[in-house]
Amino acid sequence: MSSQSSTLFTVGTLLRHAKDAGSAVRVLVSGTWLDGTVVGSDGLGVILDDGAGNQVLVRLDSIVAVSFSRASIDGDEQPSRQDDARPHWHAPRQPIEAGPVGASR
Repeated sequence: MSSQSSTLFTVGTLLRHAKDAGSAVRVLVSGTWLDGTVVGSDGLGVILDDGAGNQVLVRLDSIVAVSFSRASIDGDEQPSRQDDARPHWHAPRQPIEAGPVGASR
């Protein structure tokens, strides 16, 4: 009996990490890049806020690619605030990982 395992990376996993960090993302939908900060998701879709009063709901199964700044998730980017307060999402984070997906034969 042998077992195989692989790592599964999903659009939802990356968007969840970006939401937790308060990081802006870019998602590729039907050949168009949409920019925004993840303000909500329910497992089927995600709401992006562009910071200018516009929000868009995108179905997760329509997203072809996700782009984000690793530095903003890791906390390497400095907050743009002038005071000394630091938002909680700028704490150092571990690398994004997905658990093994095993199949036994």
